[in-house]
Amino acid sequence: MIEVMTDLPERVLGLKASGDVTAEDYKTVLVPAVEEQLTRHKKVRLLYVFGEEFKGYTGGAAWEDAKVGMKHLTSFERVAVVTDVDWIENVIKAFGFAVPGEVRVFDDDDLEAARQWISEPPSQGHLSFDLIEGKGVLVLHPKGELEAADFERVSAEIDPYIEKAGGLNGLMIDAEHFPGWDDFAAFSSHMRFVREHHSKIRRVAIVTADRIVSALPRMASRFVDAEVRAFAMGERDEALLWVAQS
Repeated sequence: MIEVMTDLPERVLGLKASGDVTAEDYKTVLVPAVEEQLTRHKKVRLLYVFGEEFKGYTGGAAWEDAKVGMKHLTSFERVAVVTDVDWIENVIKAFGFAVPGEVRVFDDDDLEAARQWISEPPSQGHLSFDLIEGKGVLVLHPKGELEAADFERVSAEIDPYIEKAGGLNGLMIDAEHFPGWDDFAAFSSHMRFVREHHSKIRRVAIVTADRIVSALPRMASRFVDAEVRAFAMGERDEALLWVAQS
């Protein structure tokens, strides 16, 4: 069976599995709990506890688990799994990288550590940004290794504007050097951000001193619809004027 845990922060969904978990448990408990959480939050934080009394999944439950994973793959901001069951640990370690959010496995004795981690305030990230609505321009300022939440914060800010305006005149990336990604989840979020927004941006200006980054315009033309140009660090004003053109 699956039980919903009630002693967690409002933005965290806690589930405890015990005995045999069946397809009916997914249909009547887990799926409604996840979808109810998504009516109140864009992303779900999930604490999933497999106690000593957990025996296993029925075949139907395994299929329901796969369906939930496929349907809500991008809906999980963080997932903490608490278990001493070897096969569960091995599956998560083998495939956890495919989940865009952060995934961590904790031993049964580390339940309190899992609670603390899943309940942490969202990171402020390393990507500051300015949406200049009068010019239809988004300016990004990477300051450190990019996190998955960075792109979620930017999307939450610009998507309503894009829906209203129909797109952006331009995007300016102000980065002396590209800082890289914090983890694979951040890389996945970055790629998803590009895929979902590149057709809605007319021009991209990259202001950088990094030789590798400055070479991106030649490669980007094959993958994005926007016109892309590189500018030197002292050419920020010129870059902003270029991307702001209607």
